[in-house]
Amino acid sequence: MENINTLKVLIVSFYFPPYNKVGGRRWAKHCKYLQKENVDFRVLAGNFPGKSSWDKDIITYTDKISRVELKNKKAAYHFRKLPTNIFQKIVWKISLIKWEAKKKNLSGNYNDPSLENEKEFYLKARSILLNENINTVIVSCGPFTYSNMIPKLKKDFPAVKYVIDFRDYWEDVFTGLNDEQIKTEGDAQKQVLGSVDLILSPNKEMENFYARNFNKQSYLLPHCIDADDLPETLQITKRSNKINFIYGGAFYKDIYENIELIKNFIDLFSKKNEVEVDFYVSVKGYEKELSHPKIKRQEFLTTQLYFEKVLLADFVILILPPNRVNASSSKFYELVALRKPIVYFGNEGEVSKFITKNNLGFHITKENLIQQVDACNINLKDKSIPDQSYNISENTFEYQTKKLIEILN
Repeated sequence: MENINTLKVLIVSFYFPPYNKVGGRRWAKHCKYLQKENVDFRVLAGNFPGKSSWDKDIITYTDKISRVELKNKKAAYHFRKLPTNIFQKIVWKISLIKWEAKKKNLSGNYNDPSLENEKEFYLKARSILLNENINTVIVSCGPFTYSNMIPKLKKDFPAVKYVIDFRDYWEDVFTGLNDEQIKTEGDAQKQVLGSVDLILSPNKEMENFYARNFNKQSYLLPHCIDADDLPETLQITKRSNKINFIYGGAFYKDIYENIELIKNFIDLFSKKNEVEVDFYVSVKGYEKELSHPKIKRQEFLTTQLYFEKVLLADFVILILPPNRVNASSSKFYELVALRKPIVYFGNEGEVSKFITKNNLGFHITKENLIQQVDACNINLKDKSIPDQSYNISENTFEYQTKKLIEILN
């Protein structure tokens, strides 16, 4: 096997701290542990304003980060303005009609944020490869359009290994596109994946999909937790006698049935208990659906404050839409690491099987609702769930980065 110190990696991530995007977090964390393993690397990323919860992770290697000054296409009027008078309503409607007509003739995924920046990413990456002895390039997606740089780079530097890291399916962006636009995206995906040596995916379903459909080496690089982020002590005193359920994060699409199931669950559970349910969410949405006397919608918290809230809670809520029932997020493993019973509302899949098999929580469905309410009530007394001995070490960035180094070598 090649010596670790000969590995020199260029990581291309459209989103990267300082900016609060999960894709950026994933590679900010892996870079942190690449550095601890003495792997030489460079980062190429977009230059976004603002701060991120993971700024501290990049402090020790800011000198290794190059930025692309992003071009942002001006959005049409109806995307930027909510009309407040008759004149604005007319302008808004005209803008919408023009856009609906225009987008039919656009090529590929016209909503891709990297669309205007593909050339600049390619030129910057090419410059880095010309001037440094890079032997491996990893491109994180989505967005997807800027990954078109990979075939170009491969033509320029055929000896370099090319890796693409998918967090979502490229096909997810096909919604709303016409047949010709879908074909353009499909052709681009084939060309990009035809140029890579390795495909990374965050769950087993995606790993198998890419291995089966593109005949490429496919590797599972799961979402992870960073042990450094976890609270040093779990000795936090609860200040209320109410049974507290907590949810934190953003909302996915198509979770209407999940929310209805949560409200039914709370109605039954509160017949025997005083209950409070806190939703700490980062974006708007589902305000009407979440209307319930026991549910409070709270402001989004920093990671550390949210962890403290989790430690004070009796149960943590997990919601997954139908298209993500096989995807274990970093937030999921954080909940496991904090040793709180997970109450999962969603369809059966790899996540539900993992929870029940390892005694980490409860999978709530319409069919088992009453049974699981009783099980949660029993657990308040015997606290048999979660299994406190479950070993989280393989789900850490430290462990998975070491495995990644092995596969890259």
